[in-house]
Amino acid sequence: MSDVVIPGVDGDLTGVLLQPTSAPAPAPAVIVLPEIDGFCAGTVAAARRLAATGYVALALDLYAPYGSTPILRNTEDTLAWIARLSDRHQLSDLAMALSWLRDLPGVDADRTAVLGFSIGGRYGMLMTTEPHGLRAVVALYSRPWPGGAIADVALAPGEHVARFGTPVCAIFGADDELIPLEMVDEFGRLLDRHPLLGHEVHTLPGRHFFANESRPRRYLPESAEAAWAIALEFLASRMARPPWSPQTAGVAPMAR
Repeated sequence: MSDVVIPGVDGDLTGVLLQPTSAPAPAPAVIVLPEIDGFCAGTVAAARRLAATGYVALALDLYAPYGSTPILRNTEDTLAWIARLSDRHQLSDLAMALSWLRDLPGVDADRTAVLGFSIGGRYGMLMTTEPHGLRAVVALYSRPWPGGAIADVALAPGEHVARFGTPVCAIFGADDELIPLEMVDEFGRLLDRHPLLGHEVHTLPGRHFFANESRPRRYLPESAEAAWAIALEFLASRMARPPWSPQTAGVAPMAR
C-alpha cells in the first residue's frame, strides 16, 4: 500500500495505491471512487478487496484539489459543497488519473475499469460516453438522474445511455431513499436497449451507503457481500486477458 499524488487539472489529486498480492504482471487496474462526502476508510477497504482479487487498485480522492471534502452535517452543508463542484472538472481529473494509472509499471493499460459509490459511480458511467478505453464500470447506488438542487446542472447518465461505450453494472438498494425503484426500472429499460454491451442492473436489500463499511448505521454485510460478488464477477468477465475485442467479447464498439 502506498500514498500517491497525481497531477490534476487545477491541483494534485491524492489516493492510496494497492498492488495485487498474487497476480501475473501486467495486471488489470481499477479506480475506486467514493461517495459525495469523500475519501474514507471505506474507499480504501474497497480497493483492498480488489487488490486481493488480483487488481492494481487506486482509491482516489477526486476532491483533494478542494482540500478534500468538508464535514457534511446536514442538507445545507451538502448543497453548499455540491455547489463548489463541477462534473466536467471532476471528469477531467478522473481522465488524468486514469492516464497516470495506465502508465504505471505492472499495469495492463488495456484492462482498466472504474468502481464508484454514489456520485463516484455516476462519474464512472459518464466516463463511458467518451473513448477513455475503459473495459467496465461498476456503479453502486448511483442515481442515474440527479435530483434536487443539482438536477438542472449535474450531468445525468440516464440521459446518455445511448452513448455508453463500455459495459456498466449498476447495483441499487431496494430501500434507497435517494433512488426510487421506478428510476431503477427506467434506467434498466434504457440499458436493455443495448444488449450487445452486456449491461447489468441489480437490486439488493438496503438503503443508500449499504456497501460502505465506514457507515455502520447503513452498512448491510449480507447485501454488501452480494454486491461484491456481482461486481467481481462482472469485472472478471469484462477484464479478461487479451486478445480481446468488442466483437469477441459480445460488446458493441463505441460509435465514433
